[in-house]
Amino acid sequence: MQKDYIGYSGTVTKAVDDVKPRRYNSQRRREQAEQTRERVLDAAANLFSERGFAGASVAAIAAEAGVSEETVYARFKNKRSLLGDLVSRAVRGDDPRPVPEQGGPRAVVAATDQHEQLRIFTADIVLRLERAAPVVAIVAGASRSEPELAELLARLHADRLRNLHVLVDALAANGPLRVGAEEAVETVWALVSPELHELLRGVRGWTRRRYCDWLAASLGRLLLQEGTRR
Repeated sequence: MQKDYIGYSGTVTKAVDDVKPRRYNSQRRREQAEQTRERVLDAAANLFSERGFAGASVAAIAAEAGVSEETVYARFKNKRSLLGDLVSRAVRGDDPRPVPEQGGPRAVVAATDQHEQLRIFTADIVLRLERAAPVVAIVAGASRSEPELAELLARLHADRLRNLHVLVDALAANGPLRVGAEEAVETVWALVSPELHELLRGVRGWTRRRYCDWLAASLGRLLLQEGTRR
């Protein structure tokens, strides 16, 4: 860009302003925003676990995350929205895709042996349950006094039921099942509930390996026909 200036001779001359416009790195800004979001989610998870949903204020979450309250509200709107995002992160993990499109469920569909499908499924679902069960427990506890969280809990149950059709449909593609499709989905839905996972692993102290072995064997007995069971 050129600009006019008065030289020492008193004449008007032209000079080139070699200061270029600052280029903002949009990728860096996105990364920083995502890092801030993750810090807030981590802080909320810790405080919800320690104090409960009602006892963890936005101010405390912001202080724990090292950000302002305004930043929390700008990204999450309110505590209920923040808890909903915590649930989504726990269920999906690091993969932003819907659960049926992720690697674990896709591997279940691709496998051609029912027992291998159950093995892949249990290895995948246990990781989701380890992340999600504590957060779902927070939602369940808060839902007694927060109608919107009661709705969130109902949606979580419905989403789990819908997603589990992927497993049952994949099993049925490789051989007949012992029960009808809807009963099969409901059976899996009950056995892989966050509540049962917490009872067996949190209360009874089962290891991940023991839980996976039990789950795969139980699903095999309940879903697969006699000749295909091991």
